[in-house]
Amino acid sequence: MTPSSSSNAGRFHDVVIIGDGPAGSALAQACVMRGLDVVLIGGDADWSATYGAWLDEVDRLSILTGLDVTAGTPLDVWAWTDRRHELHRPYTLLDNAALRSALRRDVPTMAAKVLSVASGSDRHRVILDTDEELTARLVIDATGWPAAFANRTHGDGLPFWQTAFGVVLANPPVGDLGQPTLMDFREPPRTPAAQRRGRTPATFAYSLPVADGWLVEETVLAARPAVEPVALLPLLAARLHLEPDDMLDRAVRTEYVRIPMGASHPRRDQAVVAFGAAAGYVNPTSGYSVVHSMQMAPTVAVAIAESLSARPGTHVADSALVWNVVWPIAHRRTRLLHDYGLDMLGQLDGAAVREFFATFFDLPLQTWSTYMRADSSPTDVGRVMAQLFRAAPWSTRRRLLRGHPAAFLRLARPS
Repeated sequence: MTPSSSSNAGRFHDVVIIGDGPAGSALAQACVMRGLDVVLIGGDADWSATYGAWLDEVDRLSILTGLDVTAGTPLDVWAWTDRRHELHRPYTLLDNAALRSALRRDVPTMAAKVLSVASGSDRHRVILDTDEELTARLVIDATGWPAAFANRTHGDGLPFWQTAFGVVLANPPVGDLGQPTLMDFREPPRTPAAQRRGRTPATFAYSLPVADGWLVEETVLAARPAVEPVALLPLLAARLHLEPDDMLDRAVRTEYVRIPMGASHPRRDQAVVAFGAAAGYVNPTSGYSVVHSMQMAPTVAVAIAESLSARPGTHVADSALVWNVVWPIAHRRTRLLHDYGLDMLGQLDGAAVREFFATFFDLPLQTWSTYMRADSSPTDVGRVMAQLFRAAPWSTRRRLLRGHPAAFLRLARPS
C-alpha cells in the first residue's frame, strides 16, 4: 500500500476509513479530492471477487469519476425462464486490478487490523494490532457486512442470503451456457448426485467469460437461512452434464459466494459512520453494491467535509450530517420497496420464480432496469411494482398478495 504505514501512525487525521475494499477505497479517494487528511486502513488483500455491472451504470460512474475500469468488451446477455429473454442491456465485468489501482491513487494507506474504536467528544481513537493508535475527527466503517464497528439497528432479523458455487472452465460450456447468461432459471437435470442434495430454494445459473476462462455459477436467488455454497456443487455439475468430480478436475479455479440481501442499516445515532456494504448498500434486487458505493463516494465526501466544517477546530465531526447523505430519505424509501420485493421472492418456489421473472423481463427495458437501480426514486419503483402486478398472471398476483396485501398495495402505489 502507498504511502507507507509508518508515516500515518500516531497522527491526528480528519478521517480514518476502516476497510480497504472498493467502497472504502472509493470514499478515501473522494476525501483526498476534497483536500481532507484521510488514511485508509485494511489488510491490503487482492480483490478476488467477480464484480459485474450494467454498462449504463458504469458509464454514469465514468462520467462522475473519470474512471474506466471495465474488463473487456461489454456483453449482450440473456435470461432464461420458460423461454429465452434477450435483455438488450449490455453487461460488463470490472477489471479488479485496474479498479484497485485507480481508487488507491494518492490515497494514504496503512496495512493493519483495527482492534477497536473508542469514540470521544474531542476525538476518536483507532487502536491497531501493531500497538499503534490513530486519532481522527471522523471514523468510517467500510468493512463489509456485518459492519465491524458501526452498530446495527436493535432487533433486526437476519438477511436473506444469495449464495453461489462457481467454477471457471478453460473453455465455454457446451449448449446455452456457452453464451453470456445473466440468469437461467430452468431446473438442472435431476442426476443422482443432484437428487441426493434434496430440495433447495430457487436457483439459477450465471455464465460469463472472465479473464482466465469461463465462469459458471449455480446461485440461490434468496434464502433464509443461507444455503451453503458447497451444497450447490451437485446442481451445477448436473447443469453442465458432468459428474461433480469431473467438473472439479476440469476447473481452473472455484468461487464461493455469500451475499447478504436486504441486510439492515446501521443505527444512525452513533459516531462511527458506515459506508458501502457495511451500511447496507447491497442491492436486494441484484446483490450488487460496488458501483453504487463508487457513485455515492463523491457526494458522501462532500458531506464529510461539511460535517468537519460544522464543528471547527479539532472537535469530532457531526456524524449525523454524513449519515443523512449515506442514506438519503428517498433512497431509504426505495429500499423499503426493494426489501418488500425480496421478501416476496424469498417465499416462492422454483416454478413461481420462473413465472415472476418471465413477467419481469417482458416489461420494457426502461421499466425493469429502473426497478433494479438503488438510486431510482421511490415513486418510479412503486410505479414499476404496480405495472408488474398488472402484467402478472393471476397465479403470481396471488403469491404477491399472500403475505401482506395491504402493505404491497400501499408500497406499490406511486406517491
